[in-house]
Amino acid sequence: MSKRLNRTVLLIVIMVVATTMLYGCTSSSDKGEKDSTATATTGAENGKPLITYKVLARGIDKPRSSTEDEVGKIIQEKFNVVFEYVPYNETASDKALLMLAANDWGDLDIVTTGIDAVTKKYIEADAFLKLDDYKDIIPNFFEYEKDLIPYWRNLDAKNGDLYIWQSGPDQLQMTSEPLDMNVRVDVLEELGWPKLDTTDDYINFLREAVKKFPTSLDQKSIGMINFWGEAYGPLLATYLPRHSGYQHFYKTTGFVDVEAKKIIPLASHPYLKETLKFWNVLSREGIMDREAWTDKSPEFVKKWESGVALSANFAKWNIPSINAKLALIGHPEMQYIVTPIRLSIAKEEGKNVRYELFNGVRPDETTGILKTAKEPERLLEVLNFMSSEEMTIRLGWGIEGRDYTINEEGLRIPTPELLEIVKSGDPDKQMLKRFGSYVTVFPTRTNATGPNGQANYFANDTQYLMAAATDTQKKAYAAYGWDTMLEAWHNNSEFKFVPFDITPYASSTNLDPELKEAKMEEKIMQYMDKQIPLVINANDDAQFEKLYNDMVKKVDELGQQQVVDKYNEQLVGFQVRIQELTKK
Repeated sequence: MSKRLNRTVLLIVIMVVATTMLYGCTSSSDKGEKDSTATATTGAENGKPLITYKVLARGIDKPRSSTEDEVGKIIQEKFNVVFEYVPYNETASDKALLMLAANDWGDLDIVTTGIDAVTKKYIEADAFLKLDDYKDIIPNFFEYEKDLIPYWRNLDAKNGDLYIWQSGPDQLQMTSEPLDMNVRVDVLEELGWPKLDTTDDYINFLREAVKKFPTSLDQKSIGMINFWGEAYGPLLATYLPRHSGYQHFYKTTGFVDVEAKKIIPLASHPYLKETLKFWNVLSREGIMDREAWTDKSPEFVKKWESGVALSANFAKWNIPSINAKLALIGHPEMQYIVTPIRLSIAKEEGKNVRYELFNGVRPDETTGILKTAKEPERLLEVLNFMSSEEMTIRLGWGIEGRDYTINEEGLRIPTPELLEIVKSGDPDKQMLKRFGSYVTVFPTRTNATGPNGQANYFANDTQYLMAAATDTQKKAYAAYGWDTMLEAWHNNSEFKFVPFDITPYASSTNLDPELKEAKMEEKIMQYMDKQIPLVINANDDAQFEKLYNDMVKKVDELGQQQVVDKYNEQLVGFQVRIQELTKK
């Protein structure tokens, strides 16, 4: 069961955990220097006694307190509330399920469920506080999140009540590079700055790359590294169609035919077959890391940091820290840039459009307050405080004057001080002290684009990305004729870049666990988790064809078309449902 649940965790969850550990929040930007020196008090402005709320957090190796960062000090000063972050190693969904099954949350007060299926179980079990009952305490929350609340209500299939919040909307790919391929600049330069567009281009490029670079820093080079050892590895291996004129709603049962405005089966589609064949060729020729199916994110990053990888799939959020480490050891020429990739079949068929997703919801960052939470009203006061554009900017950009300035056009520009901290790799954890770890807990819209068209989080903003780009990266951009790194997608002569809202599809494909189609879906996804690695690791073309055809036949027998039909049925009624929930 855990694999079926974990697989639907958005890959962005890793990205957000990796990047939002830098975030935090305090009070208004025009009081920035006051915020940065605020001290914790035992009295608080409201005169209430100190209370500590516990929440699980990934990406830390020991418990930490919100009093260790600027924002935590502000929260304590204002509300006399402290947050204790407790480390854990499981996925959010696995951990949440284990606690729900045991009906035991220890002394936790807040739970992140990780995926919609688990969220629904919590709602059905009446484990979360109903937020509708506290409208008088959280008016800012209901106003600031009013466009998203109907989607959150949709998770309560019976009554449409509100129990949770999420970190959306997710518009990361609108202002920063999409999640494509990460390639070493010295390799690109040595091979004459090759044009990389299709999967065939990458196969040819990597074949030459491993010949030219048999070793890296006295170690055997690896053509491409991956982190398919994570529970969502098989899902990640199916993502290339979303770069190639289709879109993905994070399941291995179907994907979105954007132009037809419907969901279609995934396994039997020729775009999936070519995707698996691409990975198969890289695996058979020894270009793909032999540990791709066992490495999880920590092993993947460690390998990447060692300098042996000529390319790395998907995880572009690691590039700043990887590049900083390479510069630190005296090899800035080995730094990485993100390059676009799409399926060759898309180009051959003239499907020259890239529908880049943005999402109004974030199932992987769904949070609720347990009914067993201590004095929930105190926690809700903090939730209300966090729910504002002011706090969103503080979380994403820091303090005006210290972390950013505002130019004549009203755009936020990162300061040299902030840039230096990031470029140095932040050895003193200054970012954590300044920004804290709040955006994965509160609905602060940090991953969205703001009213002025700028990213709400500095690290996703084009202005920042160009200012923070290394000399090696800038050399590569210039070699390819890109004014910014986004040129590779937004102004690519090979395809048109079109933003696409995946929200209706991602939401309407959540099936009631009691439906027969939901049980079929679970069996299909469990089977695909096992079969996709086998297909990719096939020893030759004949074995690949057999394993792939077996997979198509099996998912058909398991009811793939019935599941897809149910998705489309729910898609038709989804907008009506959202309109009804907007009135609540």
